[in-house]
Amino acid sequence: MSNDQTLKPSAPKKWKAMLLVWLTIYPLLNLFFPLLDPYIGQFNLPLRLLIMTIIIVPIMSSILAFLNKKLFTWVRT
Repeated sequence: MSNDQTLKPSAPKKWKAMLLVWLTIYPLLNLFFPLLDPYIGQFNLPLRLLIMTIIIVPIMSSILAFLNKKLFTWVRT
C-alpha cells in the first residue's frame, strides 16, 4: 500500500446542510400549501401532511441536490 492518501471531500458542515434544507423546504411549503389547500383542506391534518410530503419531498430532494452541487465548496468549508 502506498503512503499517499486518497483525497476525499470533507463532510458537509451540519449547520450549512441544515440551512440548505431550510432554504429549500420553506419556499416549497409556502408555495404548495396555498395551492393545494382548496383540494386537500377538507382532510384531517395527518392526511394533509402525508399528501404534502408525498409532493414536496421529491421536489425538495431535486432542488437540494442541485444546490449541493452548485455550493459544494461552500458547504464543506
